Amino acid sequence: MVMLHDQVVFLNFDGSYEHQKELTASIHHQWIDFSNLRETSLYCSPRAFRIICDRLALIPDKGLAFLGSGNYHYAALALMREIVHPFTLVLFDHHTDLSKGQIGPLLSCGSWVYHALAAVPRLKKVIIIGPDPLSVRSASSMIRRKVIVFPENRIPPGERIASVIPTKAVQISIDKDILSPRFVKTNWDQGKLSIGQLCQSIKELLSIKEVEEIDVCGEWPIKPHEHLNRTTLRRLQINEQCNLDIARIFLQSLNSHPQNRTEALRTHSDG
Repeated sequence: MVMLHDQVVFLNFDGSYEHQKELTASIHHQWIDFSNLRETSLYCSPRAFRIICDRLALIPDKGLAFLGSGNYHYAALALMREIVHPFTLVLFDHHTDLSKGQIGPLLSCGSWVYHALAAVPRLKKVIIIGPDPLSVRSASSMIRRKVIVFPENRIPPGERIASVIPTKAVQISIDKDILSPRFVKTNWDQGKLSIGQLCQSIKELLSIKEVEEIDVCGEWPIKPHEHLNRTTLRRLQINEQCNLDIARIFLQSLNSHPQNRTEALRTHSDG
C-alpha cells in the first residue's frame, strides 16, 4: 500500500535531536520546539497536552514524527487525534502503555494507549508488538477485547499481522526500547529485537496497509554539555543510526509508490 502523508516533524522536548545533525540534515522537516513547555516529562498536564495538540495541528500532512525520549511517547496520542478515518494502532514497544495512570488527570508515557482506547472512537484495534502477552491480564475486559499482543520472540510476518487488523489504515508507533541495547540506548528497560527485524516489520506493513503516520521515540535523554561525554556521544550516534534507518524506509515508501499514494489520497477524500 502506501504512506498517506509526507511531512516530517521533530518535537524538541529534550534536546535529543539537536545533536543528531546527520539525521536532521538528511530529511526536509518541520521543527517544533517544546523545550520551554512545562509539565511534559513522563506526565503531561491537560494544559500542556492542549498546547501540544494545537501546535501539531498547524502542520498538515504529517507522515513521520520524532518525539524524543520515551518520556514523551504520549505525543503519539496527539498525532492520533488528527486521523479522520477508522484506523488501527500498530505499536512496537517493550511495554504495553495500557496503565490507567495514577496521578489524577495527568496523561503519561505509560497510559497513553489506555487513554486512546477510551477517548478516540476512530481507533478500532491496537496491535502491540514486543511485550509479554501476560502483561495485559490486569486490563479491563473492554481493553482486552481491543488489544492483541505479539511477544518479541514470536513476531509473525506482516501478512499475519495484517490479518488481525480490521481497518485499511494504520498508525505505526515505535518506542525504540523494543530493541536490544546493541542497536539503541534508551532510558527504559529494553527488549531484544534487532533493528533489522524492526525495519522488516515496518516494510511489510507499508506494503500491505495504508499508513497514516509513523512516530518514533526512545532517544537517550541528555543534560547540557553531556554530549561531550564519550559514552553519551556513542549513545547519540547509535540512536541516530536507528532513526536514519527508519527515515530511509519512510522516504523509500514515498518515492516507490507515488501513483498508489495519489489513488489512496483520492479514495480517502472521496470517502
